[in-house]
Amino acid sequence: MKFNISDWVQGKTKDGELIHGFVETIDILQGFVTVNVVKSDNEEVIGKIVAVRSSWLKNVSDIAVDDGQLFQNSINLALDTWDEAWFMELTNTRKASEVAAAQAGDKSNIYSFPVNRLGQSA
Repeated sequence: MKFNISDWVQGKTKDGELIHGFVETIDILQGFVTVNVVKSDNEEVIGKIVAVRSSWLKNVSDIAVDDGQLFQNSINLALDTWDEAWFMELTNTRKASEVAAAQAGDKSNIYSFPVNRLGQSA
């Protein structure tokens, strides 16, 4: 099996719903994975745990720290899901990145302006 508990995955349910969430349990013998759904095209399954065949899921790749907006979205998602461990991991990684940038003399990463859907504010 290519999944571990707490891995972020996305895929489809037996009803064809697109889901994005994290692995709760794994049934190796039956080939099923239970997923705590965080996002879906069917709002009724958001926040619920669904069983999905492991072949219908794929791992969500790790997030690159250099993609600031995606990284901030991940921090917001960790807050929304009350995942304290993931939140701490993300914020510690971001702090380490800022310290490394400061030591290298790159101040653009430290004093970045907020980004909205229209671009950076001036």
